[in-house]
Parts: sequence; C-alpha cells; structure tokens
Amino acid sequence: MADIPQIAPPTEFGKETFDRMKAIPPYDFNSYGEGLCRRRIRLINESDTQTIGELEDDFHHFRVELTHDSDNVISLSGIVLRAPWSTCSEADQPLQKIVGKPLSSDSTAIGSYATPTSNCTHLFDLTGLAISHAMQDEVVCQYDLMVTDPLDEKQELRLWKNGELLLDWLIQEGIIISPKDWEGVSLVGKFIAWAKDNLEPLTAEAAIALRRMTHISTGHGINLDELEIGPEHTDGPIGRCYTYSTEVLIRAKRMRGTVRDFRKDEHASLMLSDMETRGKAGL
Repeated sequence: MADIPQIAPPTEFGKETFDRMKAIPPYDFNSYGEGLCRRRIRLINESDTQTIGELEDDFHHFRVELTHDSDNVISLSGIVLRAPWSTCSEADQPLQKIVGKPLSSDSTAIGSYATPTSNCTHLFDLTGLAISHAMQDEVVCQYDLMVTDPLDEKQELRLWKNGELLLDWLIQEGIIISPKDWEGVSLVGKFIAWAKDNLEPLTAEAAIALRRMTHISTGHGINLDELEIGPEHTDGPIGRCYTYSTEVLIRAKRMRGTVRDFRKDEHASLMLSDMETRGKAGL
C-alpha cells in the first residue's frame, strides 16, 4: 500500500497549458491494490453572473462554464478535455436541458431538471456543484478528494475543502466504520437523501462528492484500454450514463492512454494548474 496522504495535495496556479500525456505518468493497472485515486474540483465565481468549474482526476478532465442571473441559468457549456470514450465529448448536448432552470444551493437539484443517466455523470455532477457555488458568497471553492485501493476490503476516503480536512472516512464494503460519528452510515442505496436530511447543506454537498469517489476508483480495477470499442465492455454500467446508453455505446471508441496516475504530490499539484489559461466564463 502506498503512503496515504494526511494533508491536502499541493496546488499550483497559473501554469501554461500542458500535455497530461507527457507530464503525468500513465496508470499501471497491474498496481491496483497498492495505490489511490485522486480528484480535484475547483469552482470560481468570476462575477455576479458568471461561474466556472473544472474537475480533474485519474480518468477525467471536464470544464463547465455558466452564466446566470440571480434566479436562473441563462447559458452553459460543458467542455470535455480528457475522457475515456470518444462519445463523452458529446455530453454537452443533454446538459442544455438545464438552461432556463432555477439556481439552487443544492448541487443535486439539477436531477429534477434533467435525467442524470442521459448525461455524463461527472460533467453533470460538476454542473450541479457550479450552480450551487453560484449561490455562495465565496469566490473560490476547491475540493481535493482521494480514495485508497481496497485492502482487506477496507478503503480510506478523504476530502479537503480549500486545503482543510473536512471528511476522513474508513469504509468496509460500502459502510463507514470510522470515525465514530459516521459509524454505520452506508454509502450505497439512498445516501444522497440521508445526507440531505442529516447534514448541514455544504457538508452534505462534500459528503455526496466524496461518496462518488468510491465508484470512480473502481476504474483502476479493470484495464479498459484492452478494449477498442464500447460494445466490447459487456459488463459495463449499461444505461447509467450518456456513453453507456445502448444507442451511444455502439459507436463509442476507447480513448486509450488517457488514464493517468496523480498519486504522487509532484503530479497531484498539477491538477487544474492550467485552469486559468482557459480564460474566464464569457458565454
């Protein structure tokens, strides 16, 4: 097992756009069980009417730009910068159903405006977080998340918000076994409803985001780069997202080599480090 980070990974800003395929090492699927999976989410209120968000992890790199007034989403754009399948780049299309819908401080509220399974899961979640952030007073919010590979059926999950450790869970088969005040909480089933009923809203938002990491990290357990086209993934999450819908998966091509390894601090620090070079939201 790799050393488990106790502090938030270092963060760089203002770096020029760089090639992840060269700067970040590829993930070695034979090392599963020895490491961890990382994700960074940064949300920025550029103005009273413009909000941007980016998400980067071992498998994905997405950006969302939205404009809004004090009540509604006016326009949005979902941008795919790195993704595992060719068809992920089309996922901005179903996202447009959110245009014209109300802003909400609940990041999951967009599930009532558009069908989550018709969207890219990660771009959809990022959009919900950006909409929620548009309702907050803080200019910048950054989440850093990590989950270890399973060891003796246990995993450690951590989430830092703006560099401060907010959540620190040890789970076993999807159940939180520590810390004491979280003991027995299940991350499967109706966790979102439980979090919204039992937690302060922004803590619930963070907990729901961290719970997603348990699903993301399982991607380290199977080398999908051995596949060429979507239909070859016969045991995949069929019907669970845009690419894995039956009508889209049939034409999806695997984007081989896009899974990178951010476990070391020197690489984790580069996550979203060139976000500023993509400019401000200006839709």
